[in-house]
Amino acid sequence: MIAYPNSGNISLFLLRVKTAEDDLGNQGYRLVDSKEVVGMISSITSKEFYSSKQTQMKVDFKVSVQAFIYDGSKYIYIQREDKIYEVQRTYQNGMWMELYASESSLKKEEIQGWNL
Repeated sequence: MIAYPNSGNISLFLLRVKTAEDDLGNQGYRLVDSKEVVGMISSITSKEFYSSKQTQMKVDFKVSVQAFIYDGSKYIYIQREDKIYEVQRTYQNGMWMELYASESSLKKEEIQGWNL
């Protein structure tokens, strides 16, 4: 497979999730919106790694999506890994929005309205 510069290499879902209360008063999560997008995933640099250590923010990877597509979602679902990641911080780099993410403790079974 040939990789081209600035071409997408991963399909992912941007998730907007809110806390919700069920009929019994238990706190849970509800899927408000999801959007499938293509992004460019890459590992973080050593500078970014040390910076995240200093702020005690764990970052596993970064993924870049086109800035106009990003809607402020705080979670990313990668289907091939069947994992949900939390967006720890964002950085706009020209036409790209870099999302720095870490694995979330949130599981899809805990989210009401999950239909992906």
